[in-house]
Amino acid sequence: MGGGNGGGADGCTLNNCMLTRNGSWWDGGGTCYSTLNNCALTDNVAGGDGGGAYYSTLNNCTLTDNGASFNGVGDSGNGGGAYGGTLNNCTLTNNSAGWRGGGACGGTLNDCTLTGNSAG
Repeated sequence: MGGGNGGGADGCTLNNCMLTRNGSWWDGGGTCYSTLNNCALTDNVAGGDGGGAYYSTLNNCTLTDNGASFNGVGDSGNGGGAYGGTLNNCTLTNNSAGWRGGGACGGTLNDCTLTGNSAG
């Protein structure tokens, strides 16, 4: 697991990309503060919030098998797929969170599909 925030990408714009098996100690296992278009986020993990994405804008993306776990600091482990941000036409499947929002926690979801997500 990497350090800080955004294990795969931090503050970027990504198009047609795959972010797989990235990790961060804090937030955004796959990405944080980024814009993603037509991307796949798979099997990423955050020790804090947003296993797949943290406060990012995702358009036509898939988030699968991502996880947010409690790292022992504060009220973490929220949003297995995504935490905060805006998701448009995204699919969130089999994501998990140690605390709240297996698929997503906070933020805005527009025309998204959530299936098989779970939270502790």
